[in-house]
Amino acid sequence: MRGYRMLSTMLAITAMSFTAASAARAESLDDSLSNIEDRWASAAFETDNKEKRRNLTKLLDEVRGLHASHPDRPEAAAWHGIVAQSYMDIRASMDIAKEARDALLVAESIDPLVLDGQVYAHLGALYSRTRSGFGGFGSSTRAIGYLWKAITVDPQGIDANYLYAELLYKEKNYVAARDALTTAAEAPVRPGHAKLDSARKVEVRDMLAAVEQKLADQS
Repeated sequence: MRGYRMLSTMLAITAMSFTAASAARAESLDDSLSNIEDRWASAAFETDNKEKRRNLTKLLDEVRGLHASHPDRPEAAAWHGIVAQSYMDIRASMDIAKEARDALLVAESIDPLVLDGQVYAHLGALYSRTRSGFGGFGSSTRAIGYLWKAITVDPQGIDANYLYAELLYKEKNYVAARDALTTAAEAPVRPGHAKLDSARKVEVRDMLAAVEQKLADQS
């Protein structure tokens, strides 16, 4: 009986240690993801292309490792895709575009609603920005489908509406683009995401000004 009690105590201590270690790993990952988001917000909206490329290169290497270490966490996969997509925008590499797509699809397969539907928004933007021929996978149909999903998940979301407006602007649908941008401009800054949302709002204002100019030219 005494041996049984000792074994039970040891098992309980082991279970508590495992739970504490798991919680610590989860907290560490959450901290890492928050750090990546803030650094991505600084790098992605950087105006100096050299500095932007240097920072995104370093960040992409780190987020690849984070995703590899936590393959079951959709947040890690999502940020891998988002960072790779931003890197693709400055390097125009189809390999990086496919890396971004594959990481985002992994995140979608685990939890499509992770990051409040941003996976849908970034997949839509990726399909819109990527060429369709010569080994590309771009598709306006898929782009619209994913962006509509993003807006359905988060109707007032700044990212979903901005990226949808980007596609509408590309297709010269300026009235609809203005509506989406107005929604994005009015979106409240999310607690814990102030740096990212503030940077995005600058893009929203710039595109809204461009849209208003296009509409004025058509009048």
